[in-house]
Amino acid sequence: MNFKQFGINGYFCMSICLIVTSVDSQSQQQEMPPAQVKIALAEERKIAPTMDVSGSVISIHDAEISTQVDGEIQWMARVGDKVKAGDIIAKIDPEVFDINLRRAKALLGRLNSDLKFREQEVSRFNTLALRDSASKAQLQQELARRDMLLHDIEDAKAQVALAQKNLSNTNIKAPFDGHLTKRMADVGEYLSMGETVFQLVDTQALEVSLYAPMSVVRFLSIDSEVSVAMAEQSYRLPVRALVPVGDPVSRMIEVRLTVNEQGWITGAPVTVSLPKEKSENTIAIPRDALIVKGSNVFLYRVNDELRAEQLTAKVDKIDGQWVSLHNSIKQGDKVIVRGAERIQPGQSVIILD
Repeated sequence: MNFKQFGINGYFCMSICLIVTSVDSQSQQQEMPPAQVKIALAEERKIAPTMDVSGSVISIHDAEISTQVDGEIQWMARVGDKVKAGDIIAKIDPEVFDINLRRAKALLGRLNSDLKFREQEVSRFNTLALRDSASKAQLQQELARRDMLLHDIEDAKAQVALAQKNLSNTNIKAPFDGHLTKRMADVGEYLSMGETVFQLVDTQALEVSLYAPMSVVRFLSIDSEVSVAMAEQSYRLPVRALVPVGDPVSRMIEVRLTVNEQGWITGAPVTVSLPKEKSENTIAIPRDALIVKGSNVFLYRVNDELRAEQLTAKVDKIDGQWVSLHNSIKQGDKVIVRGAERIQPGQSVIILD
């Protein structure tokens, strides 16, 4: 269309077109469908500035299982086998120990038979001693022989018990539930007492071990919880122990955390957030509510009209998955933690459960 024929110059026409385009853009923005989001409530929490330290998942029970008798290995379980306490994990040739047990039992049987005879002799000389003084000396001799025989019987019983124990120890058993993680010997090898056969690790009873600077230990206490990150997941674990012995070089002490989660792997690395100042009550929001774009950090708050308000986030303190802000966030405010990436300021929202 030629606007000059109507006496309208081109500049005026362009201005009209820009205004119409702007109105259309605002209309389209207002007509955007509501965004589906998940929210969390700002709440009062004890927050303290933290520092991250590295730790590892360890087993409470991690033992090298050794032989208790000398002998040749006849059978062994396989690496990776899951065993229960009392399960046989290796066998030593029992032949020699079976022979020793039979010899000990035979000796005990002979001594018990001899004891019957000695008891009869004591009884006989006791009767004779009532009539003849000379028989009193013989009675004393018989009593001494009987008492010595009783001691020999006790010694023989101990030998039987030891032989039974040694025979039983030819079956090497797991002292606790766990997995066999390493095999230090093989079938056919002759081992001496005390040599290691297997490494057994309890994969259910776990802890986190970490070394913390002495300067932050005063902000920890038994059963207090700290944030632990592993494999992009965050957990809250209680402090089980603060080992009261520090390294004079590194100035660090060991801290143990109780692991209540399932599926953790022994040896896995973790990052633990430890408080480095005294915690204070403050209004905090989940860390997932923060949106970082370049150098800008902001969040969205849902107002009473179910519209998203964009707020610049001025982070004060970070404690694991919770942050406190310098902003005027109040307790109970609804902040968006999922679905805020494509929201426009002022856009209406639908809150999902």
